[in-house]
Amino acid sequence: MSLPLLRIALEASDVGLRLELIVVVLAVCLTVFFIFQKLLRRCLFGEDSEYAGYIYNAMGVVFSLVFAFITVLVWQSYNGVNDAVTKEANSLNNIYRLYAAFPPEVESVGREQLRDYTETVIKEEWPLLSKDQFSIDAYKKLLIIENQIIRFQPKTAGEINAHQQMLRLIAESSELRRSRIYNAQFALASPAWLGLISSAFIFLIFSCLFQMKSVRTHVILIVFLGSTIVGVLYFLIIYIHPFLGPMAIQPDPFINLLKLSWTY
Repeated sequence: MSLPLLRIALEASDVGLRLELIVVVLAVCLTVFFIFQKLLRRCLFGEDSEYAGYIYNAMGVVFSLVFAFITVLVWQSYNGVNDAVTKEANSLNNIYRLYAAFPPEVESVGREQLRDYTETVIKEEWPLLSKDQFSIDAYKKLLIIENQIIRFQPKTAGEINAHQQMLRLIAESSELRRSRIYNAQFALASPAWLGLISSAFIFLIFSCLFQMKSVRTHVILIVFLGSTIVGVLYFLIIYIHPFLGPMAIQPDPFINLLKLSWTY
């Protein structure tokens, strides 16, 4: 599911994303602080500040646990996609090497098709992944390679063994490609993401409702609390989409195939 505002934020640079989060979070906090401290003083915790503090501490614990749980889920999802990309490149490399067991004419054509497919994935499909899309051209080229392998008629015992391994590898590669495409999206659905953000703002707004003798001290504490939550939000956001943002997964394993593995 697409989140337009989050997508726009992730298109900024690393520093730009941090600044955007700091500005938004602190602007909301300080605006709410001014509204309650200056205009709605009746809503502030006066003599009940001590009891409100107990609730505030409990909110902090619950919020931290939920945030930590969601962050771990996002991190695991990101690592899973990254691992699948590496495995997909390894499968293509194994197919490329196994072509050596086939007749020379099949080997040369198959390897050239595999190079062409890999280049299409790097140049055409990878930019589309950040938009939750994929390349039809790359898919067609993979089907051509797959059909060629399926239709090959082995004649010797060595070719039979190589053909069986090739069928397994091409099926594995296709499965990993589907996994890469299906997971090219935000790790959290819109309701979960909006619920998490609203909970963070509620927690920050609650901190603005206390009465303190020093307004300066209160503001400083809110700024530090907001900055801490910004840091946690930043860590969550940069891993929430595997192919978008400062930590977007790059096609390095595929590039290494063309520049290193397949040059020897």
